[in-house]
Amino acid sequence: MSLSNYNPHTRYRDRAAQRTLNFFKFLAFIFVIMLCGFWLGKQHGAERLITLKDKVSSLETERDLLQDNVTELSAKAQTANMRFDQLQEEVNSIIPKGSMQDLVTLVREQLKQGMDPQRLSSAIRSARPPSNCTQPETKRFVVKTPAYKGPVSFAAVADGNIMITGSGKSARNAQKLPEAWYDPAKEVSLTFKHGDKLESKSGVLPLRYSVVAGDREYRFTVESGARSFAKVIFDSCAYP
Repeated sequence: MSLSNYNPHTRYRDRAAQRTLNFFKFLAFIFVIMLCGFWLGKQHGAERLITLKDKVSSLETERDLLQDNVTELSAKAQTANMRFDQLQEEVNSIIPKGSMQDLVTLVREQLKQGMDPQRLSSAIRSARPPSNCTQPETKRFVVKTPAYKGPVSFAAVADGNIMITGSGKSARNAQKLPEAWYDPAKEVSLTFKHGDKLESKSGVLPLRYSVVAGDREYRFTVESGARSFAKVIFDSCAYP
């Protein structure tokens, strides 16, 4: 009969050793896993860093290009502003302002209405400050009305070279009947005859008008006078 080598007293010791060995294997496995994870993370970080560096380099290049474009556009804008200021000055020097603009508008309207350019040019050239003017004088004439039956009345100026006559509407009495004298509050028609020319002016008194006769310009102001009469105040200046 043979004897067994099995020792029941070492059984627990072998099991404890086996558990310790398994524990250390597990630790070794975990350590290996951690090393692999660390290495993979490092590799990923390195690749990410390279990618970010490339992106930063690309952005810097794009930034430099944009800065160059901004500088170029700024220079062009400055040049355009300078050119605009120059053009504005040229426009301001060509296009009149204030009273000059009003005169240009008036001339344009006169030409549009059919005014003779030569006549308008002559009038503008002659429109200068008056010189060698006489002292004002006064004359009067009767303003004709439909009810007026008296003789023809006129004011003779410039040694009879200019004749001024006028007509108006009859004044009304209390019975609304027309009188022989005119109503100065209503429109009056004046006629200026000089040489072969006959010129007219209408409106409510006072009325102003000028006539050129020879080398003199006669300036008239016609206003209401004593009943039936219109008063003519005039002077003359050298022309042109």
